Formats: sequence, C-alpha cells, structure tokens
Amino acid sequence: MPCTRLRAVKSTVSVTQERRIAATPAVVWYVISTPEMHDRLDPRCHLESATGNGDVGSEYVLNVRAGLAQARLHYVVREAIPQTRWVAEMDRAGEYAGVQCAELVPETAGTLLRWTVTQPTGRLTRRLVTAWCERELDKWLAAIDRHSRSTPGGTARA
Repeated sequence: MPCTRLRAVKSTVSVTQERRIAATPAVVWYVISTPEMHDRLDPRCHLESATGNGDVGSEYVLNVRAGLAQARLHYVVREAIPQTRWVAEMDRAGEYAGVQCAELVPETAGTLLRWTVTQPTGRLTRRLVTAWCERELDKWLAAIDRHSRSTPGGTARA
C-alpha cells in the first residue's frame, strides 16, 4: 500500500478583542504605531530593524523568542490613519503570516482600542491557534494599556 501524504488544508483564524484605555487616542496611537515600543510592550520581542515612522509603507523586523522557539517577523504597515486605524501585514521567512489591525475609538474617559489578529492555520491546528491568539492578544492589550497610561500626557481627562 503506497504512503499518502496528509494535505494541510489552509484556513484562517481571526481573533478580535477590545480594551478601554484611560489615555488619549494620540498617546495610544504613539504606543501602537512606534516600532521601538515593541521591545517595551513584549519582553520576548527585539526590534532588529525599522524603516519609516509607522506610516503606510513603513517596515520593521522583530525577533520573537518564546522559550526555545524563535521567529523573525517582517511587518509592513498597509494602512495608517493617525489616532483612528493601523493595519500591518506580517510575513515569516517570506511566507504570509497574517495581519494585525488596530482601531481606536475616542471616548470620554479615553480610548476604546479594538485589535484584530488574522493568521493562516491548518484545519487541524485551528483551535490551538485561536486559543493562543486569544491569550497573547489579552497580554498585548494589557501592555498597551499600561504603557499608554505611563506615557507623558497619557492619562485622559474626563
């Protein structure tokens, strides 16, 4: 009987979470659109290089270490509407690795930040990738909240 290879059926996982941040949209925008902030937001990330200042066409490379695993992610900013919307596409070793989208909604007490992560995955790993994205996105939004409130001028006034 010949060996058959299992084909990985590609699908996409999309996870969205929101967080109310007691900081102005300008400060939250600075935190999410500045590549150098990634080192501060997640200690597993190291900014290897950056071109541009977070505007459309800006690119940066992050080295991410989690335990023994390591990934080198290349980001390209596809959309940047200051204090409103930021979208970046990622690739890993030249292969599409997903999209991250941040939407900022001004509120009386600060900013509602809605973040969506979309990643390709196989049918068999869909649940695992979804759970991982949910857990990591919660940590990511907490870090953005913490750094936005500690940035000078970051606390919103009611």
